[in-house]
Amino acid sequence: MTNVSYHISNLLEKMTSTDKDFRFMATNDLMMELQKDSIKLDEDSEKKVVKMLLKLLEDKNGEVQNLAVKCLGPLVSKVKEYQVETIVDSLCTNMLSDKEQLRDISSIGLKTVISELPPASTGSTMTANVCKKITAQLTGAIGKQEDVSVQLEALDILSDMLSRLGGMLYTFHSSILNCLLPQLTSPRLAVRKRAIIALGYLVLTCNGNIFSELMEHLLAELKRNESTSTTRTYIQCIAGISRQAGHRTGEYLEKIIPLVVRYCNVEDDELREYCFQAFESFVRRCPKEIGPHIPSVMGLCLKYITYDPNYNYDNEEEEEEMMETENGEDEEQESDDEYSDDDDISWKVRRSAAKCLEAIVGTRHDLLQDFYKTLSPILIGRFKEREENVKADIFCAYISLLKQTQPIQSWLHASDAGGKEEIPLTMLQNQVPNIIKALHKQLKEKSIKSRQGCFSLLTELANVLPGCLADHISALMPGSPHARSTVVTAIKFTISDQPQPIDLLLKGCIGDFLKTLQDPDLNVRRVALAMFNSAAHNKPSLIRDMLNTVLPHLYNETKIRRELIREVEMGPFKHTVDDGLDVRKAAFECMYSLLESCLDRLDIYEYLNHVEDGLKDHYDIRMLTFIMLARLSTLCPNAVLQRLERLIEPLRATCSTKVKAGSVKQEFEKQDELKRSAMRAVAALLTIPEVEKSPVMAEFSSQIRANPEMASLYESIQKDSASLPTTESMDMN
Repeated sequence: MTNVSYHISNLLEKMTSTDKDFRFMATNDLMMELQKDSIKLDEDSEKKVVKMLLKLLEDKNGEVQNLAVKCLGPLVSKVKEYQVETIVDSLCTNMLSDKEQLRDISSIGLKTVISELPPASTGSTMTANVCKKITAQLTGAIGKQEDVSVQLEALDILSDMLSRLGGMLYTFHSSILNCLLPQLTSPRLAVRKRAIIALGYLVLTCNGNIFSELMEHLLAELKRNESTSTTRTYIQCIAGISRQAGHRTGEYLEKIIPLVVRYCNVEDDELREYCFQAFESFVRRCPKEIGPHIPSVMGLCLKYITYDPNYNYDNEEEEEEMMETENGEDEEQESDDEYSDDDDISWKVRRSAAKCLEAIVGTRHDLLQDFYKTLSPILIGRFKEREENVKADIFCAYISLLKQTQPIQSWLHASDAGGKEEIPLTMLQNQVPNIIKALHKQLKEKSIKSRQGCFSLLTELANVLPGCLADHISALMPGSPHARSTVVTAIKFTISDQPQPIDLLLKGCIGDFLKTLQDPDLNVRRVALAMFNSAAHNKPSLIRDMLNTVLPHLYNETKIRRELIREVEMGPFKHTVDDGLDVRKAAFECMYSLLESCLDRLDIYEYLNHVEDGLKDHYDIRMLTFIMLARLSTLCPNAVLQRLERLIEPLRATCSTKVKAGSVKQEFEKQDELKRSAMRAVAALLTIPEVEKSPVMAEFSSQIRANPEMASLYESIQKDSASLPTTESMDMN
């Protein structure tokens, strides 16, 4: 007995142990051995390993079962063909077992074996022979219709085989077709769906006669229209076949299209949805043959994209107008999301119609002018769609239309041609006000997805017609705080430190956006400050000339507002929350950026007034203003000297603070960091020429030297500054 055979024999013996852990470890070791390329099994070992693994598929322990089934994969390439056939026979028999767990594990086993069979290109006959054996068993299991779970597993495995090895099964294609067609009328929808998937894979490799037989059968059943339920299935099947083999479906479209058109008018929303899905697959996969039918298909899409029988949009618009008149901002308090009707699936019809329109627009560039005449106005009118997913698809369809217009524009610039090619652009230009009006309402939506859709569309519109939004900035700004904050954030992301084509447009309109510094909503003011900071930091030329009007609003945001401070009870404790803190932080960050980029435009004494306030504010603000003070000591030392008395006091208070005994570790660490930051500012002040003449500074210096803790901290700061650049930096992100 060879070493390998001896080792395998030991493992097989352990697999018979009553201890599940022994069986598990032995099976795991066997799997490791089978995965080695060098392993060679003699005939006796092959037989024993196959027998044992098939036995372990019925093990009482699920983990052992799972390992045994994993071993089948590498085993396929290590044993002779007749052993693989033994495995397959056993697995197929188990598939018909009344034990659900054994059926499931055997199903996984068959999929594992199929995935490891060598491809036909290797010249191996084993794959063809094994597949034929499996196919014969599977078609039998599917045809019996006794146990639905068996049918479903068998259909899954058949699909796996057809997708990977369909060409090898050509002698079975006819029997596979005859086995699958009856499943399209199964009382179980899951069986029908899996039969459709299997047919989709069959048409990839079957010959013309089989394909013709399938299509004629589907057409005959569609005409017969035995029940709405089966008609739905046959249309789904034709759509699935078209997606997989559009090149073969094209010649049947002349017969198919009139039937699908007819069923669009049947009062069944699920059937209509499948009809539009079929149209979409024909448009994408049979572009030539669908050509003559595009007008009728598009007409149906435009009809049903507005199909919402259980909802009155006119009432909604009247209510909106009343609320805007009476309540202004308060219209956000209510939402039509409360509308719900579980039985209403008309949204699926609208969604499938929108997707079909997107396919038409994306594949028929030659009809662009017609699209702007008939399609564009209807899509714009549907931006008000109440279902979020449908609205997203409508936006996608319109964005596709804009993308189709883009190449024409590029070509025009290249050739300087005019005439007919300019017409779509002119038509689009004329529709811009309607687009803005429709989007204006959507920008008020609470839904982030809806607002993102609006901005994706506006971005594409700006790409196609540069500058077309310039006259509509004010229309895009009103509405609800969500919309305004989103708009301002979008503008922030257009500002970069490199020259951009949009800079000229930005310079002309950024003043309008900066007006949001006066917005009544706290969050809008915060994002407005973030945008202002981005401009000051990356491209100060955008804002330098308007600082006189903007700075008062900026400085206004540095003030503590008592009305924004509230107490929150957390168990037995009361916790103070300052809702204005984030806005103040954003304001001080802007001030720091201005120090670096627009110092010559600042009234430094007015600026210092607000720095003084910040030195007495919350921990986060003090950290910022200590850094600002250190920078000011270098940039404008004379102004700082004049204010020294008022600046020293908050620094002294911070450096002298004692943390209460019993405080948590984080509080000690926080105060240490605050003291270090304050002492850095002190060290920076001491570098100003003639600072030693100031009595208040001389007194504070003596206090530092006399206090061991402060003296030690100051020495530490001095050592740090010797190894660091003199300019302090602040994270602006």
